Amino acid sequence: MRILAITGGHSFDRAAFADLLDALPGEVTWREHPDAAIGPDDLADHDVSLHYDMPGTLPEPYDPPESLRDCLRAARETGHGYVVLHHAIASWANWDEWSEFVGGRYLYQPGTVRGAPRPDSGYRHAVEQRITIEDSTHPVTADLPAHLDLVDETYLCEVFEDSVTPLLRTNAPMTDDVHFSTALAMSGRRDEREGWQHAEGSSLVGWCRTNGASRLVYLQPGDTAATLAHPDYRSLIANSLRWAARSI
Repeated sequence: MRILAITGGHSFDRAAFADLLDALPGEVTWREHPDAAIGPDDLADHDVSLHYDMPGTLPEPYDPPESLRDCLRAARETGHGYVVLHHAIASWANWDEWSEFVGGRYLYQPGTVRGAPRPDSGYRHAVEQRITIEDSTHPVTADLPAHLDLVDETYLCEVFEDSVTPLLRTNAPMTDDVHFSTALAMSGRRDEREGWQHAEGSSLVGWCRTNGASRLVYLQPGDTAATLAHPDYRSLIANSLRWAARSI
């Protein structure tokens, strides 16, 4: 299995992520923004992309290059797979096609999602949570225990439950009284929520979907080194890569 790992646009623990890549079942190529100029030819050299990046959002949103738009169009035909981790759901703030491709959206500023006005999304670090397998028969969750106990970040964001297959749910509260406003954090008021309101969010933190012939898995956990090193989390990523690459 040929894996294209992509980072950049958001801070992360490089050593922990590198250790994760070393443990994956396949040949890994690691590319990082802003030098990760990826086009359909790059996808043709790999079976699946592993996104741990967040381009196109900070410090100001900008549009994706045409080559990246071509990647999504090509993947629908070729069957190239995608595994999207944690903050990568917030990539490309100005590109609605990415959020529809992934199955959800994290908003750094209030915006419009599927034609409706939505507040900025919320974050909460170091949340003790039990993540339960929603569908134990799916290849992504096969042979995993019924639940994973993690301490990781949660997102109060848009999840398109009508467009995805549920895989994982958290017992952590998804409400605005425990999360913090991302827009306030961007204005210099980190870990604040005064005046911010957000409807209760989805407990879904792992899902899969298909876009034409392309398979995709999104996993919300992945903020901490401890999560990246967790044996069951690594098994989850390995299964996700195999499923997205149509190796299982």
